[in-house]
Amino acid sequence: MNALIEKLIEVGGIPILMLILGYLSGRYLKPWIHRSQERLARAQEIAFIADKITDEMLLLFPAQKWDDWLDKAVDKLIKACGLKDADIARREIAAQIKRKM
Repeated sequence: MNALIEKLIEVGGIPILMLILGYLSGRYLKPWIHRSQERLARAQEIAFIADKITDEMLLLFPAQKWDDWLDKAVDKLIKACGLKDADIARREIAAQIKRKM
């Protein structure tokens, strides 16, 4: 039963939620953030930290599906708000994980 519910969420619920998140953030959050340089700087810092955390979760828990969904949602939010891409965070986390191993 849990596998069926998880599959329904994965196939139907998550994509719909991601579309809604992208639309709402692009429509309302992006203009609000870009109105002020201080807000933009703070949003980029928060996006960088959120992306760093979700990327680390992907490396620490590769078999979990929820961290994939969360990472995709954070990436979608970053793109919808027009913030800088945080590829630097991905490379930094991968380097740290490799060092630990």
